[in-house]
Amino acid sequence: MTAAKFLLRRAGVGEAPILAAVGIGAWSASAFADFDRGRTDRFELETEFCRFCREYAHLITVAWRDDRALGWGAREHDDFRISDLWVTPSAQGQGVGAALLVKLENDIRKAGHRFAELETYAGNSGAIRFYRRQGYEIVWQGLKHSDSLNYALEKVRLVKSFEREPPNDTRFPAP
Repeated sequence: MTAAKFLLRRAGVGEAPILAAVGIGAWSASAFADFDRGRTDRFELETEFCRFCREYAHLITVAWRDDRALGWGAREHDDFRISDLWVTPSAQGQGVGAALLVKLENDIRKAGHRFAELETYAGNSGAIRFYRRQGYEIVWQGLKHSDSLNYALEKVRLVKSFEREPPNDTRFPAP
């Protein structure tokens, strides 16, 4: 359990519909959904979310509270790339996304990688702000084709290096 009273654990294959609903809910509430409105077939997107969650359950970490999925993150190719991070709108701002991100980063470090990389829609200023607060830096911006949406969109790629020493946080002095 974390201080925010939620549990992080691996996903189960049978939880795919629940996790797909979390992903669709987060996507629907995002700036990207406004941009996308009417271009993507929602049923196909839900089907894709469910397929992904079923096929990659072993690479998905889920945040749970009281038998309710609050969010999930994944590394689709089990490498240094974080492919997904979805948090239900009602759980945003409660540390769920940050806890999932730290867990994914720790998995990346344990695999021997020196940095983590992720991409998001360039118009999603809330997500970009969140990632920057977590130590990520924008290294690229441009058009990229999305297989799940079947069109190109403006994306940003962010990277966090594990090589640098973390800054000394004076709020928590060493004993």
